[in-house]
Amino acid sequence: MFRIEIPATDRAEAARVQAMYQRGNRHVGLDDEATAEVWKAGYTPVGRPQFVGLTNGDPLLYRFDVPVDTSSR
Repeated sequence: MFRIEIPATDRAEAARVQAMYQRGNRHVGLDDEATAEVWKAGYTPVGRPQFVGLTNGDPLLYRFDVPVDTSSR
């Protein structure tokens, strides 16, 4: 698993997105952004990003764990 953190625009939007993931829905834009960050880091994603949650700090960040292929690194 590779941890990705993506900045949130604001707390209200972050709460809405978190509720969406908790209901079992996905935010395609954030999933795609997390996958793109894994590619940029030099890893090959082998599954969909899993939303882990939000940070409590400033800036507020979305956290995703992305399964990666570690045999090709």
